[in-house]
Amino acid sequence: MINRHPIRAEHKPAVLPYWLSWQKILFIGTLLFFVRNLIMPMISDDIPYAFIWDGADRGNLLDGVGPRERITSFYDIVVSQWSHYFTWGGRIFGIGLTQFFAWQGKLPFNILNTAVFVAVILLMFRLGTGEKLQRMNKTYMIWLTVAAWFFLPDPFLTMLWMCGSCVYLWMALFECLFLLPYCLKYWHEDFWDNPPKWSVPVMALSGLVAGWSVETGAAALGIITLFAVVYFWRQGQLKPWMLVGFVFLCIGTLFLTQAPGEMHRLALQREFEYNPALPPELYWTSLMFAINFDECFLPVTQWWLPLLLPVFIYIGRLPKGKKINKVTGFQGTFFLAALVVMVIMMFVPMASARAGFFPTVCIIILSLTALRELMPEMEKYAMLHARLCRSAFALGTAFWVFIVGALLYVDWNVYNQWMNRIDYINDHKAEELVVVHQIEVPPIADELNEQFESALTWNTEILAWGSDLEPRPEGSHNIMYAQYYGWKRVITDGEDRRIP
Repeated sequence: MINRHPIRAEHKPAVLPYWLSWQKILFIGTLLFFVRNLIMPMISDDIPYAFIWDGADRGNLLDGVGPRERITSFYDIVVSQWSHYFTWGGRIFGIGLTQFFAWQGKLPFNILNTAVFVAVILLMFRLGTGEKLQRMNKTYMIWLTVAAWFFLPDPFLTMLWMCGSCVYLWMALFECLFLLPYCLKYWHEDFWDNPPKWSVPVMALSGLVAGWSVETGAAALGIITLFAVVYFWRQGQLKPWMLVGFVFLCIGTLFLTQAPGEMHRLALQREFEYNPALPPELYWTSLMFAINFDECFLPVTQWWLPLLLPVFIYIGRLPKGKKINKVTGFQGTFFLAALVVMVIMMFVPMASARAGFFPTVCIIILSLTALRELMPEMEKYAMLHARLCRSAFALGTAFWVFIVGALLYVDWNVYNQWMNRIDYINDHKAEELVVVHQIEVPPIADELNEQFESALTWNTEILAWGSDLEPRPEGSHNIMYAQYYGWKRVITDGEDRRIP
């Protein structure tokens, strides 16, 4: 059994301000996240997904796309996703949500996306510690806030961009909800000793949705749940809901990965997609593996190191012969799942750092198990070195404020450029062709991207690869934006920023 350490009242001496509760830390982070949502326009694939997917005419995302019809009802989304599944890919829940919000507008997304962000943070705490929210404290919340803002891969593209958030952040919510009963049963043997009657159908539905979410998340869940089923079977605790959840997870994963549109999309991309950095004839060559390592594997896994620091300390303090226990077993399972998924992504053409979103969620979860075990020692250390801890907290807070201020500055700058551009084109919409300037980010944006090797906000690379309009008139986003806003034709000036 795991030792349960009471969480002491946070005083004597006061390392952090008395008034700064974990709820206030969460509120500040949430408020800033909501503000960033408000000044994030609909960009890139958000616009093409505002239209019914036309699978008979190569979909909505490839060069030279033809006229499309706007989504105006739930029926249009169903029809669109049916076509999308058979001609492009199996992510029907994430893309379906994108189409819903593209139809309803950005404000409902901003509100609900913020709620999902909070839910995922709180679920990571419950999964990693097995504790109720009453046992949350400032240390956990600071750790979770820093991890969510800086260590999740490309947070700008996986949590703020509407399409990216629906595919990664929202699917992480369903994936964490699916794992919750397994983790609570692991940490508390009396959990669902007599499971409710609804446990089986709920786990069936939850497994189906989690497996049908996004490929990297489904793969990680499959590994974790397989280990869980074997563990509970060996402990004589295997319940029907566990098996049903795992079976339906596998079924959902099959629906996701075996969608007829997967191979169809690959064929279309080979013929029509514009990618001067990695043409289709160079797939599965040394160049592809080098690009995937540099743009997917390394940017994700290098930020696991600070997250794993508490784990290294915890394991290092265990006596010899006792390094394998219930806590390290949990940590090893989640780490293995995350690492295996990232290795698999090395073999996927055009893999991006976004693929590491749920694997990194797994790393954050396992880091919390180490924090829980180290909490008594951390409290003792804080009492003995209160002044040092206060100084570290002050420096960390100052750094966080500076970075967040820089992110808000870049977000606001680019948002104003987008709004001014839309106003300019609307004023000239009667013209056959409107040429606009490319969006330019403040210098600090590219510096942040270079230093963190993660998309914390806008940068030139993001703009070049789909978030801005193009100098090529046949570019799909140029065509789709024109249809969305009722323009004729629009292009940017300057050179093509995709060409290496």
